[in-house]
Amino acid sequence: MPVPLYQRIAEDLLQKIRSGAFGVGSVLPAEMLLMEHYGASRNTIRGALKQLQDMGLVSRRRNRGTVVENPPAMGAFTQSLSTLEDLVSLARTATRTIESSTEQVLDIATARELGCAAGSRWLHIAMTRREGGAPTTLGWTDAFVDLHYAGIERLAAQHPDQLLCDLIESTYGRRIVSVDQKVYACAISGPLAQQLDVADPSPGLKVTRQYRDPGRALVLVTRSFYPGDRYVLATTLVRHG
Repeated sequence: MPVPLYQRIAEDLLQKIRSGAFGVGSVLPAEMLLMEHYGASRNTIRGALKQLQDMGLVSRRRNRGTVVENPPAMGAFTQSLSTLEDLVSLARTATRTIESSTEQVLDIATARELGCAAGSRWLHIAMTRREGGAPTTLGWTDAFVDLHYAGIERLAAQHPDQLLCDLIESTYGRRIVSVDQKVYACAISGPLAQQLDVADPSPGLKVTRQYRDPGRALVLVTRSFYPGDRYVLATTLVRHG
């Protein structure tokens, strides 16, 4: 799926900040110069700068322009009824192993399951996780990544303790601001049961997560399977008033 021009400009500026071309405390070129350099409108340039500002990488200062700042620590996702800190906790405590990676065109059934468009092309990364040095596989995850971020496969292998969405944000500047999560009871059978070393069939959980940017566009979709006794998803409901 096409990436907006403002996003591509934000990624280019981000890479220049990361490389030191624009150091902390330096001032980015004025909007007019950026418009000329990228062949973009003022609104497009401002959209790119807002993307960097929302990430805490730059600040807009009167009479100074756009100043490069020290990057803040990555935040955790939260939602009104519960916390998604379990995502971060799982990434830090369970080792990720990439089993395979291929470009995939989604058929109608898979697209409907993931909430994507049928016929759309994604980078499909199949992964397993093991907790600590345990030989037992904790779960299996199929991650479908926007092809614009195909380089994430290498980064995921280099940083097995970081979430894919965090790697996309820190490397490409594409902000993930919400995660839509659904949890289903399922039967684990066939090759998946063999991969997870459980009886065929066995009860399990299927968790799908849609990672969205500020415009609600899908950047990443994951589909995870866990044997029933290997994963707990805790939710706290709070009564207001």
